[in-house]
Amino acid sequence: MLRLLRTPLVILFALMVTLPVAAQNRHGFNPAKFKADLERFITTEACLTPSEAARFFPLYSEMNQKQRVLFDKVRELKRVRPNDEEGCRKVIAEIDRLELEIKQLQTNYHSRFLTVISATKLYDVIQAEGRFHRQAMRNAARPRPRPRP
Repeated sequence: MLRLLRTPLVILFALMVTLPVAAQNRHGFNPAKFKADLERFITTEACLTPSEAARFFPLYSEMNQKQRVLFDKVRELKRVRPNDEEGCRKVIAEIDRLELEIKQLQTNYHSRFLTVISATKLYDVIQAEGRFHRQAMRNAARPRPRPRP
């Protein structure tokens, strides 16, 4: 009896493990590809030279890493609604503080960016980044054709 159950259980377990992995490969987010696409798009749209791009993108990545930490804290605070008025006030104040910190971080890095690229190119970078993210969101929302088995 145990032998009869073992084979279907092994197959079921194998399917449970491999199906999510297969689904991630088809529809998953690839951070390295996203970053490469973003850098390529910004370089093209802002007409960055190879030397400008080589000096700009390490700073840009550094800023994004620091922002990500702050964005994650904001997202975590927004996940659970406090039960009382005072708790809500504290969460709102903390979110406001973090958002001001994000803006201050951007201001500091914009000053640093201006030491490696011109203000005109930095403006173009900021515009290109916005266009890239809007385009990425539209593409993510677009329904994908289902692969045939």
